[in-house]
Amino acid sequence: MIYKNILIYNSGGGLGDAIQLFPLILSLKDYYKKTNFYYLGAHENHFEGKLKDYGIKITTLNLGIKYFGFRWWHFFVAKKRFLNKGYQKIDLIIDLQSKLRNTLILKSIPHVNFYSTTFYNKFCSKKIKFASKNHLQNLKIFLDENIKLLNFNINQIPKKILNEADKLLPNKDYVGFSITQ
Repeated sequence: MIYKNILIYNSGGGLGDAIQLFPLILSLKDYYKKTNFYYLGAHENHFEGKLKDYGIKITTLNLGIKYFGFRWWHFFVAKKRFLNKGYQKIDLIIDLQSKLRNTLILKSIPHVNFYSTTFYNKFCSKKIKFASKNHLQNLKIFLDENIKLLNFNINQIPKKILNEADKLLPNKDYVGFSITQ
């Protein structure tokens, strides 16, 4: 199938949440070479911000909604703002999170196909049983396409970012934890 516009939604707030998407984005962009890709994140620090330094070229869908999907009122304005900004109907929305509220709000954006693992895949436009928790594996089933996995080449990271990582994580010793809601 030919897709003119694909929207990828990620509600994760940390840079690591977005960096984990690089193989998925690279794989889809390689397979659908003539497709316009849009990214919608709940947080500003993704592709409009720091992640553009990693060489992943994708257009941010700017609806002017801060923390998209995290307030119920977004449901009432998302479609209107999408249309007022002149965006064309999205051929495929890829919802990469699992919060019911966020999925309902995202689904209000005009689209043809909708992929989401929220509530055991109940919001997908095609009723398919997925075999994996891996989004690319599920999308291959959903799209009925043989999309090859492309991994992000760490050598593409600018030297200044690698130097900063060395300062933050000397001797490559790392213990991480996160507090979330």
